[in-house]
Amino acid sequence: MRGPSNVTRSALDACVKAGILRPLTDARLPEWIAPSVNDREPNPHPDYVVCFLSFLDRGFGTPASRIIRVILHYYEVELHNLNPNSVMQAAVFAHGVRGIPRGSSPLEPLASPLQGGYVRPLRGRGKNPLWVGGCTLQLCQGRSHQYIWSAMPSSNWGWQNGWFYLQNDDGLLPGYTGKMVKECPKKWAWGAPTEEQKKLGPLLEGLEKLRDANVTAATVATAFYKRSLLPLAQRRAFMFEMTRDVPWVGTRMLETPVSASDIAAWVSKTTHSDLKNSRVVPMCPEKGYISLVRHHLHFRFCACSFSSMP
Repeated sequence: MRGPSNVTRSALDACVKAGILRPLTDARLPEWIAPSVNDREPNPHPDYVVCFLSFLDRGFGTPASRIIRVILHYYEVELHNLNPNSVMQAAVFAHGVRGIPRGSSPLEPLASPLQGGYVRPLRGRGKNPLWVGGCTLQLCQGRSHQYIWSAMPSSNWGWQNGWFYLQNDDGLLPGYTGKMVKECPKKWAWGAPTEEQKKLGPLLEGLEKLRDANVTAATVATAFYKRSLLPLAQRRAFMFEMTRDVPWVGTRMLETPVSASDIAAWVSKTTHSDLKNSRVVPMCPEKGYISLVRHHLHFRFCACSFSSMP
């Protein structure tokens, strides 16, 4: 299911202006490359991966954050195997539970209280494997009550044609091979080991506070769009450390505030939202912030996914 891209240099320049893509700084190894009209299908240089415009709208950025790297490497998939909803789910999880303390295990970003969720392959027409978007992150049935309301759009029509080449900083992401997800390895269905499940209490307690405060995926999206953050990109400071005296370079994508109309457009596009109830939850040390648990725990999880699909 390959095909030419509809991404132009001007479209990528617009992403830079919007603060969701890094500007070009190195002519010899540019941060991104628009596909040539002769590229009937992706053929990136070894230093590049295939990315999609819809991923940028949903919080993905480079250098890639630890959580998205762990997801891709652990499940042995490549960036193009994800779909827009899966990227958004990862961004919401990464940003929404950022304040809930977790351990420092190599798989710590996957330390979801919703163990038992899984990654599953998707099929196209005729049950053929999909070249892009063939892997989706999905919540285990019966766990939705333990997570914030997090439904995504049922259709992201045409996103597959929005591909371009993105520099793979220091090889942090799996290199592009054109891999298709054809089957579901056993470890995709593994949850947290039984002996570790008792340590999920603090995470569940923290999520309960978020749910009680009516925090939804749209709420989380509003928060990181308003603060011009890419949850799936590395940054120099934690969100609660981003006070006015902290330099914006390396922490935020834009120096100037994002307009309310742009925030509303992004939230409506990337989540099933109720904009009337979507608000930015105050952060520590702001007045009225939601105080989460402060325990310092260490987790060892094999695999789990972390949010619900429609």
